[in-house]
Parts: sequence; structure tokens; C-alpha cells
Amino acid sequence: MKTPRTNENEHCIIAVYADDKKGLLGQILNMLNRRNYTISSLNVSRTDIRELVLITMEIELPLNKLSAILRKIEGIIEVYQAVAYTDDLALNKVGFYRVTKQMMDDNFWLLLQKYGATVSKIFEHSLVIQKIGTDTDLNEFYNRLDGEHLLSFCKSGLIAEKSMMQLDKYFEGVA
Repeated sequence: MKTPRTNENEHCIIAVYADDKKGLLGQILNMLNRRNYTISSLNVSRTDIRELVLITMEIELPLNKLSAILRKIEGIIEVYQAVAYTDDLALNKVGFYRVTKQMMDDNFWLLLQKYGATVSKIFEHSLVIQKIGTDTDLNEFYNRLDGEHLLSFCKSGLIAEKSMMQLDKYFEGVA
């Protein structure tokens, strides 16, 4: 049974394939900001096709407005396609945690092993740990590290695997 569409903001992923032109991201963000939608993650990635970029946004908006937003985004000249995903949103991100070196003991190494995290950089008084996982996984690991030894945390944007679609039809006949 389909969920009824309401005016309440719901979490979704919007993936946009477009030519890499100056000002494109600003146009898209202005469109969303005018409507006061919350963007919690934004990622722009080059693809292997010419000057094509994939813009992935994690956003909260009313689902009954989603198709209109997608049409408006696709109305931008540089945009080839805009798609949205509202289900299965447990997508991987990369989390970075900076901790003090005093945390390094046997329990620390067991914790890294248990959570599949790795040390990516060692500084004089601290080190950076990297972990790939869903928001839930990253938050769980954060909670295990939280305390006097956790100095900072950030996480990357995302790329939805579902958005890795075939765009051949857009480039047929282009040499």
C-alpha cells in the first residue's frame, strides 16, 4: 500500500545528472532554498562521461511537491535528468573522527576492528580514524568514541548507488 502524500517534509535523495557549467549548483540551491527545504548533504562528483557531473542531495521536502521540483530542476538547460529516491535510504557515507593519542590502547584497537574502522592519519598528538557506513553506523561508532578523547567529527556527502544509471540514450550520435 502506498503512503499517502502529505505536506509534511520527508527525507529523500535527489540525483541530478548535468553538464558541468558555472552557476548550475547555485541555480539548483536557490530553487530549493526559496522553498525553505533542508539540505542535509550535498555532493558533486565527476563522472566518466565527458563533462557530466552527478549532484546528489539528501533533502527534506513534502513528497507531494517532489515531482514538481524534479521537473523544475530538469527545466534547467544543463540538466539531463533528475531522479528521486524515497525508499531504502540507508546509504553509506565516510565518517572521520579525530581522537587524542592517549586513546590508543588494546581496547582502542579492538574497537576499530569491531566497527571496521581504520586509522587514516597520525599526527603528533592525535590521529584520524575513518569509517564507512550508514548514518546509524557512524553515529554508533561516534557514541563509542565520545568523551574527552574525541576531538572532532565530520562525515562526507553521499552517492546513491541507485543513481549510477545508464545515460547512453542522452549521448547517442554524439562523437
